Amino acid sequence: MEKENHYRIRPLRMVNYLLVLVLDIFLYSVLQSYFLWVTAMILIILPLLSVVGLVYLGKNLSPKLGIGQMRLVKGEEVLLELYWQNPIWYMALHSQIQVTVSNTFLEHTSEFTAVMPVSLRGTSSLRMPVQVVELGRFWVQGDTLLLQDIMGLVICRKKIDLSGEMYVLPDGKMTQEMDLTGWEGKAAETEESRSKGSDFAEVSDIREYIPGDRIRDIHWKLSAKQETLMVKERVAVAGSEMVMLLSLTADPIQAQSILETAYYLGKSFIRQRLPVCFLCWNQAAFSFGEYRCGTEEEMKDVFCEIYQAPLTERVSGGLGTYMRNCYPFLKSYLLIGGQDGTLKVEMCEND
Repeated sequence: MEKENHYRIRPLRMVNYLLVLVLDIFLYSVLQSYFLWVTAMILIILPLLSVVGLVYLGKNLSPKLGIGQMRLVKGEEVLLELYWQNPIWYMALHSQIQVTVSNTFLEHTSEFTAVMPVSLRGTSSLRMPVQVVELGRFWVQGDTLLLQDIMGLVICRKKIDLSGEMYVLPDGKMTQEMDLTGWEGKAAETEESRSKGSDFAEVSDIREYIPGDRIRDIHWKLSAKQETLMVKERVAVAGSEMVMLLSLTADPIQAQSILETAYYLGKSFIRQRLPVCFLCWNQAAFSFGEYRCGTEEEMKDVFCEIYQAPLTERVSGGLGTYMRNCYPFLKSYLLIGGQDGTLKVEMCEND
């Protein structure tokens, strides 16, 4: 059920208007001027038209939110665009939307106010370029639209539902190259990953969908063009995977550094045809979340999944003990974490 709009009179504006009207009527009674009579009629009719038009506009105006891209790299600029779709022959000189931008992963929130006029019968837009300097999942939301009639006598408060999200990923670069020599040889055996249902392979062919095929193998872009579901056939390319434990800290800056390093290393291993399994703690489930990827595109999906839980739920002490209890057959893993304010990357034996 659609919520009703709320209207509020602006007292100061209303008092000023009534004083002008009373003064005009008084001068007319004294001077008996036809011009003052016409002015009085206009002062009576215009507010009625202005308020009625505002009520009609409030019922028909529908703002929308557009986000330039859903995934972007840290430091990139994204375009946020607000649209006001007005189907009637009435305008507003002042409209206002309070927009909230929340980083649900790092748990930061900021607000800004978008103000612009609404044009007659058409679409008005406000474009706002925004540079994102943090990793995470950003939720953009607006729930209230304020409209003011042309004469500024009444304000309409309209409930709206503007929402959109975007994910900010690391750029995959490091200021200092890291030596990966020897780490590939310590990758965990495939038997450990197969028990969890992983399947690292490369695409060998594309065919039509057959009932029973996995959803993850559907080629969505090609399916849209062919108007029928197309599936990617895969062949195995590797006999091992690199297990990487993300030991995130509560410090947002250090947590981002850990994620950036993990992204860089993951991309490096994948380019050497070595699949990666990221382990990240999930406090709500009190267990490790397993995120496997064999391509760079899949790794982007993995980081978007990691962002779904807040950072505070990704932090825990004693991860080494949990690793031994949860993965008793895992020989070694690559630890990426923080210690004494510095980044720590080392291969650990799981004994």
